[in-house]
Order: sequence, then C-alpha cells, then structure tokens
Amino acid sequence: MRIPLILALAAAIALPAVAAPDPRRPKVDMSCAYFAANPDDDNGPPITFFADLSPEEESWVAASSGKGRVEFTLNRKTLELTWKATYGNLTSPAKSFAIHGPQTPGGEAAALFDLAPKGVKSPMEGTLTLNPGTLAYLVQDRMYVQLSTAKYPLGELRATIQKNRPKCSK
Repeated sequence: MRIPLILALAAAIALPAVAAPDPRRPKVDMSCAYFAANPDDDNGPPITFFADLSPEEESWVAASSGKGRVEFTLNRKTLELTWKATYGNLTSPAKSFAIHGPQTPGGEAAALFDLAPKGVKSPMEGTLTLNPGTLAYLVQDRMYVQLSTAKYPLGELRATIQKNRPKCSK
C-alpha cells in the first residue's frame, strides 16, 4: 500500500494543477473588450457617442433652461459619423450648431464641423466623414457640440462628446 501512495504523491507534485473554471465568474466577451479599447481597429462594431447639451457647460453665463441631446454613431471602416440631435426651451432662435475641437476641459476651440448647414431645427440628423486627426480628438473626449442662439451668439448650450460604454454580451 505504501507504493501506490508514494506514486500518487509523486504524480501530484510533478503535474501542474489545473483549476476548473469558476461557474460564478461572469464570462467576458474579449472581442468586445478589445474593440472598446482599440477604437482605431476598423474591423469592430460601430462606436457610439453622446452629448447632453446644457447651459452649465458653457464657459460664460448663459441663463437658459434649454436642454438637448446628440447621439452619434461612428463607422470604423469609413470614419463616417452619423448623428441625431434634439433640443428645446431655448431663450431665442437657434443660429448655429457645430462640433468644436480640439479642446481641453473648459477651453474654447474653433468650429470643425457645421451640423446645420441648411439651418438649425429640432430634430436634426446628418452625416460627416472624419479624418484620422479628428478621429483621435473624438475618441479622446476633446471635441464638443455647441448650439448658439440670437441671445447667446457665443453659445447657449454645450456638451463634450463622450463615448458610450460598450454593451458587451455576457
């Protein structure tokens, strides 16, 4: 009986232990996690962004009860950015609606893309094509949307464009 026990101990020491998967641990969709971390990989699913417009994000005082939202979808292969925007409760007629950048938080930047070349109205939607430089600013949260009005020509509503968290399957 001693020999089988010694052989069993020797085998246990010589063979590496392989842990069984823990059934309580959630499975992670690595492809989703990979593409969320690598937005410049053009083989992944579209990336979505949002901007919740408010007067609080303006760099000056804009006494407004206006609010708005812009939802963006980026096609990785074509760098085509589609968007849909809604807003309301402005102090005066809307005059311009644009994406500005690059900027640092609280800073001002030039308008890069006019989102309302045919006039500002709610709701609005459109498409534009980014280049690699503007793509880098977008994924680094360095671009913002600004809506200007007759009363506030420097901007009544503003919001930084932010990535939505990826919805990975579990």
